[in-house]
Amino acid sequence: MKKVDIATSLSKYNDSELVGKAQLITSSLTNNVYFPTPDPSLAAIKAATDDLEVAIVLAKEAPTKANIMDRDSKREILTGLLMQLSLYVKYTAKDDGKILATSGFSLTKAPEPVGVLAKPQNFVVEPSDIGTVKLSVKTIDNARGYQFENRKKGAEKWDVVVDTKSKIIITGLESGVQYEFRVTGISAAPQRTYSNVLTSFIL
Repeated sequence: MKKVDIATSLSKYNDSELVGKAQLITSSLTNNVYFPTPDPSLAAIKAATDDLEVAIVLAKEAPTKANIMDRDSKREILTGLLMQLSLYVKYTAKDDGKILATSGFSLTKAPEPVGVLAKPQNFVVEPSDIGTVKLSVKTIDNARGYQFENRKKGAEKWDVVVDTKSKIIITGLESGVQYEFRVTGISAAPQRTYSNVLTSFIL
């Protein structure tokens, strides 16, 4: 199960939306038994919210440089207080999603670590020009990239080409020689699951 968290970034909100979000959080935390001692205080959050609301109106009615700077300053103050409050909420709720949901902050889910990727499917080796081969594989879910490997048949060491795309062209191979090819998806997991090894003569 994915871990529930709260979204702490407030940059997506415009000024008016930020005021509304702050008011929702203040209302949600007022007399909330799960969060008995908000830090910063709800009074401080409310005061900063009111200040920003007034500054927004002034900057709209009289968009002077001073009023715009004052509005931006008030926004920064409120954002800072809400960030501090989010830390209190997260610490107090101790990752309990039901409790976090009562805070007024938006919920998010932390991504689960991606494990070992599935075995590559539909791996195709297609010789084209002299010394050149085209390699392709079906897109692997959650792969960050692809590690294509080749070697002369009978050799021990694989030559490696890493790419973010599932189709590549390899050049500079020895003409008339039989090569072996394989591919694996790349993820955060150190383990690699390889495709079946395919062999082909190079033009």
